[in-house]
Amino acid sequence: MDDRSPIPPRWLDPHFLQPPVPEPSILREGLLAALEEMRVWTRLMAEHAKFIRMGLDPNRAQEELFREADRFAVRLDALYDQTIHTSPHAPTDALYALREQTIHVVNELIRFKREIIQALEDCKALAILPAVLCAHVRREADRFVGTLERSKTGLRTKTYAVLGLPDGNRRAETLPRLLYGRVTPATLHTVAMEEILFFSRTHAEHAGHLALTFRPEVQDAYRREALAFEKAFEELLHLAMEVERSGQGMRKLLTESRKATEAFCAYLSKTLRDLTTCRIPTGQANFPPLIADHMRREALYYLDILHRLEPVLAT
Repeated sequence: MDDRSPIPPRWLDPHFLQPPVPEPSILREGLLAALEEMRVWTRLMAEHAKFIRMGLDPNRAQEELFREADRFAVRLDALYDQTIHTSPHAPTDALYALREQTIHVVNELIRFKREIIQALEDCKALAILPAVLCAHVRREADRFVGTLERSKTGLRTKTYAVLGLPDGNRRAETLPRLLYGRVTPATLHTVAMEEILFFSRTHAEHAGHLALTFRPEVQDAYRREALAFEKAFEELLHLAMEVERSGQGMRKLLTESRKATEAFCAYLSKTLRDLTTCRIPTGQANFPPLIADHMRREALYYLDILHRLEPVLAT
């Protein structure tokens, strides 16, 4: 089968069907935790490929980059469909194969994103998609792969540098949400710090990007709100760094992060409604509605993390 062809509904390669030997209950718990992450992030990864495809200059010299982005979009859409139709009661070997295939495809996407970043920085490719935004989506892909690899009996593979976090040589926890109850309070505290640092930066960049893409003057109210969210998340990023340094203030940090993310999610929901109903001034913005929806779903994912952590750590 051509490696670039769409993934069939039941992807079964014997190479990926050899689960490790550990205790079946622990193995399956990690696979179910991975499935929960894949149901969110395979869709987001497919959209990353579509944003790259949409952002490339459509000249003939870049036709292969466009087609490569399109192939990733097709493959990841198929993978997303497979994850949402895979029951938690599916056989262990099928869950294992799905996780390994996802890691394989997203690692290929990461390499492609790095290629695009380098080409844009060297002016060897032209796009309306800035290199810094490609670096942003590359970090998200690395975090996703890290969660899947972490579900394998605790394997940690991503460094802080890869995820854009301070103290770059450390190995990140990148723990799937369903495994929070399996780790010590100290590890969970580290998980919380990593997630707050990561998503504070992520949402600051989301808001900053939106502020650049609203139409001048006629959509200035939307732009000002986006800039306010960019500043709020940048302040939370600095607060998180101070909490990590001092070891104090986790309760406040979790609360303020949740409040800011709830407000940002509401803003994105309203923006999406205004775009899809043409109620935004001029009826359109300089970005597709899918970008607002994409950011909204990432905010909802982060809220889920905070809601899981807050009762445990904010005591």
